Amino acid sequence: MENLFVYVVMFILLLGVILLLFKKSSINQKPSYLKKEEISKKYEYELLKLISTYEKDETLLKEKKLEFIKQANAELNNNIFFDESEIKALISRLASL
Repeated sequence: MENLFVYVVMFILLLGVILLLFKKSSINQKPSYLKKEEISKKYEYELLKLISTYEKDETLLKEKKLEFIKQANAELNNNIFFDESEIKALISRLASL
């Protein structure tokens, strides 16, 4: 009888640990619209940083900006959060900075 009680208590503790693990993993996920916004802001920040670095040399700035936009376009095409129209809108916004 005591063995049955020990098994029941261990089973309940195991279920509790499993529930805590699943609950903890779902808390850390962000909604897709928030993740999109963070990614967009990251690319804008990086481009503005690049612009401020090369603002003295206009030709080098254009070259670096073009490289950055090409790289951003390639990365965004592999990103699951963005569809084709959102990528085009973000790239055109980056190009206008």
